[in-house]
Amino acid sequence: MCQLQKRVCSFLYFPFFSLWLFIAGCSSSPLSVLGTDSQLIFSDTKPQEHLDQEVVIAKLSQVLQLEKMTREDRAAFYFERGVLYDSLGLWTLSRFDFSQAIQLKPKMADAYNYLGIYALIEGDYDAAIDYFNAVLTLDPHYSYAFFNRGLSFYYSNRYTEAEDDFLTFYQEETDNPYRVLWLYFNEIKQNPNQALALLKQRSSKLSNQYWGTNIVQYYLDEISLTELRERMKQYANKSSSQYAEVLTETYFYLAKQQLMLHNKQDAITLFKLAMVNQVYSFVEYRFALLELLRLSETKVRPQSQP
Repeated sequence: MCQLQKRVCSFLYFPFFSLWLFIAGCSSSPLSVLGTDSQLIFSDTKPQEHLDQEVVIAKLSQVLQLEKMTREDRAAFYFERGVLYDSLGLWTLSRFDFSQAIQLKPKMADAYNYLGIYALIEGDYDAAIDYFNAVLTLDPHYSYAFFNRGLSFYYSNRYTEAEDDFLTFYQEETDNPYRVLWLYFNEIKQNPNQALALLKQRSSKLSNQYWGTNIVQYYLDEISLTELRERMKQYANKSSSQYAEVLTETYFYLAKQQLMLHNKQDAITLFKLAMVNQVYSFVEYRFALLELLRLSETKVRPQSQP
């Protein structure tokens, strides 16, 4: 079923219990950043939560079999089904639907944006940038296209270009901690001392309505990891989908921190934990996958001869 690159598929469709056993094996020694509280690994979300989405997909599929429909309506139905497939982690199916939507309605900026994300996750940075350029040609004010193009520049080590896009994205919502964090990740590649000072400066404007504000405070040593974990328990009910989202975000940004500290094995384990709760549509899930693929490439890449 999956036509993405084979290594991408191995992460996306790894059986859930096998993934858990694999992670458990990786973390036989407790991670120094997490301690031993296994309650942080999983949320209590239920498979039935996806049932409504699956029912809608079935209905859309029936509608798409109808012959009498305008091109624009058919494009809209393909797009809506693609979004649902995306939210369930069925990215090959969603990419097919977004491609169909564009064929029927070539100026659909949202579909180009999704296709750009998939190209980026596969490590095809030039193709991703082309998709996001297309989005911005169609809609110069498409906020997330700036962010996604910035990510494409960031992951292809073009930090100056990434800075422009991340700043544009940040300036629209200066109280958003996730926009601040990605600026920090990019700026630390260029000037670490200045990056930390700017993170501190920008943190004063952050809104407490975002869970990520707590992560920024942890990055700045304003709260301990223990306090971060306690706040997590207070922020979301363990049986809610929000708790799964909080876990996904927290593990991802802890992994990024460990990667910056050159604790590669801890980072790898944390990126895997960021994927366990299967919040497929979150940036943090998607790019935990990309980070793991990049780290696996680094691991197997042969050393050059002197």
